[in-house]
Amino acid sequence: MSGIQTKYNPLFAVTVRQLYYDNKVCARYRSAPQLDFIIQPTAETLKLMQQTDMVFKPSPTTGGFSVHARVGEQTGGGTYPLRYKPAKYGKLTFWLMTANPALLNFNDLPLQPGSGMYYYFSNHVTDNAAPRSDLHISIAADGVKGANDLTKFNGNAYTYISATPVNPGDATVVHRLSGAVLEPKTIINDPAGSKLLFDLAAFKSGGCELIISGSTKEKFYYTAESPAANVFGVMEIDLSASLPANYRVVEPDLTLAAPAPVFSLEFPKRKTTWRYTLALTPNSPLYLEMAAMSAPDKADFLNRLNVVSNDTAIKFKKANVSDTEIEFVSLNPIALQEVYISGSSIEHDRLGLELKKYIGKPKEATVKADLPYPPLTSVNNLQAPNIYSDIFLTL
Repeated sequence: MSGIQTKYNPLFAVTVRQLYYDNKVCARYRSAPQLDFIIQPTAETLKLMQQTDMVFKPSPTTGGFSVHARVGEQTGGGTYPLRYKPAKYGKLTFWLMTANPALLNFNDLPLQPGSGMYYYFSNHVTDNAAPRSDLHISIAADGVKGANDLTKFNGNAYTYISATPVNPGDATVVHRLSGAVLEPKTIINDPAGSKLLFDLAAFKSGGCELIISGSTKEKFYYTAESPAANVFGVMEIDLSASLPANYRVVEPDLTLAAPAPVFSLEFPKRKTTWRYTLALTPNSPLYLEMAAMSAPDKADFLNRLNVVSNDTAIKFKKANVSDTEIEFVSLNPIALQEVYISGSSIEHDRLGLELKKYIGKPKEATVKADLPYPPLTSVNNLQAPNIYSDIFLTL
């Protein structure tokens, strides 16, 4: 029995790596991965994919997804042409949403990005050394950075306050991908400057620039639709054949080159200063032991009381000390990670931390073994530029 056969080839794939995790993707799992990011096409992209016969496929084990496109018969050169030609300035856009709010704590990202600021990623990257199987779509090759990848998001109504008067014809908003230009709908001038009001509804979503008298004053991303709940950012994949060869999805002859490009987002793990705060209750053995000492003996005792690690690179010092509370702070920031391993252990032993007294003396002893690692529920950035991971203990 004969029938119509439809063939779909990979257009591109996206992987999301979080280096905090042992598997670089998500928390350890037995049956199915629970991802920190939810990725879905925008409404604009869903419409385009329906028109051009493309299919979106989540890929939980890589943290990302793939897109497949309908193709025609194989060419003499062994490639497959797209069945439907992409529209001029065609692109696919995807929302990134947070399913785990704690990811801002263990990934090396700004804890407070700023109002209206979100992450923007695209394949408009020039990096000839990036392999086709791992094409970073963050600006930097070594991962996502707030300083590079955060941008202002804006809806249909865009307002800009200029400190100097602006004349009609001097200000425009330019859509970077298409080159489309809009002038202000309204300019309000007063002695303090100008207020420019734009209606961006005629644009498709995408990166924009405000230009006044030939100078770029602000860059932002026009969303064209209301951002999804818990939005983290957007990812744009341009289908233009004029992009650099390694980052290109569609070839100039409208065929798909194999293998399809794999775009990647990599999130470096955050390093924090670990701070153990030890509260001493009046009936705790340590409190009673120090209370019975002379001042010189107590000073020597405190000098020999510290948090000790089985990793030679991880050391602590005492910070604030009182009769009821002692702080121990790591000398250097420590990378947060799902599984802590001693870097100086040949056997790759689990990182061990313990509170010891009388260090360096024959009666050296452990006060508390197996000190807990920092919780991920909160990271303390109240004493910038230091970022602390606080662990509170009571003896």
